[in-house]
Amino acid sequence: MATALLARHPLVVTTELDEARSEVAQRFCPHHLGLTRRDGRLDMVHNAAALGEDVTLDYLRYGDEVRIVPGRFEDFFLVQVPLAGRARVRVGDRVVPSDTTRASLGSPTEHVDMTWEAGCEQLLVYLRRSAVEAAAGGPVVFDPLVDLTAAPLRSWLRLVHLAVDDLGAGGPLLRSPLVATQFEQTLISALLAAQPNSTTDAVPAPVGSRAVRRVLAAIEAEPGRAWRLADLAGTAGVSARSLQEAFQRELGSTPLEQLRLVRLTRARRDLQAADPGTTSVTDVAARWGFFHLGRFSQVYRETYRELPSQTLAG
Repeated sequence: MATALLARHPLVVTTELDEARSEVAQRFCPHHLGLTRRDGRLDMVHNAAALGEDVTLDYLRYGDEVRIVPGRFEDFFLVQVPLAGRARVRVGDRVVPSDTTRASLGSPTEHVDMTWEAGCEQLLVYLRRSAVEAAAGGPVVFDPLVDLTAAPLRSWLRLVHLAVDDLGAGGPLLRSPLVATQFEQTLISALLAAQPNSTTDAVPAPVGSRAVRRVLAAIEAEPGRAWRLADLAGTAGVSARSLQEAFQRELGSTPLEQLRLVRLTRARRDLQAADPGTTSVTDVAARWGFFHLGRFSQVYRETYRELPSQTLAG
C-alpha cells in the first residue's frame, strides 16, 4: 500500500458505497460506482487540494476492485497516476492498462469506463477544460496513454509531486495566488508539450511583431498580475498558440518565460531594497511567483552572478 498523499486535506473516509459515490460526484461528475465482487468491501479514502482555480490534486483509493463509469467528463481533463496497484481505463475506443509506469488521461469529449483493481491507489490531476483549451488555442484531445517512463512525462510528474509535497507541508508557496497561477500555467503548458494530442501537428496562423510588443508592454505594466497565457493572448487579440509561435520566432522564448524574466528583475529590486532582518529570499521569490526556490536561485545566479541571499545581505 502506498502512503496516502495530501493527508492534510482529507475529504472523506467511508465504507459506504452511496456515500463514496456522492462525495466523488461532487468533486468530479455524476458516475456509476460499484464493487465488482459480491463479497467485496469498500475502504475508500479521498483527499484533495486545489492549487488555484484550474488544477486540483486528489488522492483516491477504494480498497477492493471497483468499476467506475463517468461517461464524458465534459468540463475537465483527468490524469490518473497509479501509486500502487493497477487499473484498466477505456477512453473512447482505447484501453489503457494503467500501472505505476503508465497513467491514463481522459479528455472531456471522450467516453470513460474504468476498473480499479483491488489495492489500486491513484494520484489524480484535475485540469479545468477551459484553462487547457485556452493554453492550447482551441479544443484538444490527448492520447489517453501517458508513458511515465518518457523523459518529458517524468519532468511533468516531478512538477506534480512538487505541488503535492508543498501542499503536504501546508502549502507555504502555493498560498500565494501569483505562485499558484504561475504553477498551474506551467503544469498545463508542460503537459501540452509532453503528451501527444490533437494540436501537435496543427499549424497556427502566423502573427507578427505587433502582438509581441503589446504583450511585452502589458507584462511590463503589470508584472504582479496573475497572468495566464490566455490573458496575454487576449491582450494581443490572437490565439494562445499563435502568440507562443510569434514569441519563439522573434525572441526565442515564450510569453511566460518573458514574464518570469520581468519578475526576476522586480525580485532583484526588492532584494536590494529589503531589510534582511525582516525579509527572506523565500518571501521575495513567492511574491513574484517563483514556486521552485532552488530553480529561482539558479536562474538568479546565472543572470546576476550572485545568489539572491548575497543581494539581500547587501
